[in-house]
Amino acid sequence: MTAFSGLLVAALITLIGSLAIAVAAALVNLVRQPTAERAVDGGGIDEAPRISAMTTANAGVVLAAILLAGALAARTAATGHAPWSNLHEFSAAFAFAVLAVYLGLVRRRPISGLAPAVAAVAATLIGISLVQPDEVLPLVPALQAPLLLTIHVGTAMLAYAIGAVAFAAAIGEIAQRAGQDRLRFLPSAAVCRAAAHRAAILAFPILTAAIVLGSVWANLAWRSYWNNDPKELAAAATWLVYGGYLHVARRRDRWAALSPWLLVLGFAAIVFTWLGAGLVFVGQHSYAGA
Repeated sequence: MTAFSGLLVAALITLIGSLAIAVAAALVNLVRQPTAERAVDGGGIDEAPRISAMTTANAGVVLAAILLAGALAARTAATGHAPWSNLHEFSAAFAFAVLAVYLGLVRRRPISGLAPAVAAVAATLIGISLVQPDEVLPLVPALQAPLLLTIHVGTAMLAYAIGAVAFAAAIGEIAQRAGQDRLRFLPSAAVCRAAAHRAAILAFPILTAAIVLGSVWANLAWRSYWNNDPKELAAAATWLVYGGYLHVARRRDRWAALSPWLLVLGFAAIVFTWLGAGLVFVGQHSYAGA
């Protein structure tokens, strides 16, 4: 096992462990909540002890992010280029970016209750990375442009990561609206909605830049800015979904209720662009699998 894979395993164990503890704590709080509410309704004081799922999950997120940063640094030293040239590398870098984006956003928004959802997404990405071949191979000719490899793929990865955090916040909003804001281990629906909107606003221009940079690279590699490649078409569809979200997000009519669902659809489109378009369909991007 390489240093890269070893650190990935450590990060995965950290996330799974903290996620398990956080979920157990959240379930305990759900069981205790009705008792506490009855005490308040009867004139008593809500003194039911609450186990914090947030602290455990956030500590796991921080530690996993540190381990992933070390893994990516080790991979960069071994390959001599940005660590996202294939599915194995990209999945790990994607996981790190998801955690980093969440840690950046949680400093500005009270969304620490979303840590378990973010940890679950990152753990899934690490799992995908670990089942891929980890040998270091020479870059195929189309990828032998270090600057564009770093900027284009890195930009796409950042947009995907922000979309993943927006997805977690959208799921939080959907759950809280269904539970009438009674799920105390999650941020309120309004807080989730604001965080998701902030993330989507950031993701859209970054995704736009990634598509433009990809077109420039395609012209250099294949002498055409657009080739109707499956990944190109999937990226365009993803861009349209997020554009649609921004169109309805601030509306005050019935369409506003679609906002979190569009972010769920947007993340599904991201996953398809990243995995499906490269693995299910054969195209010019199939060699990288990312």
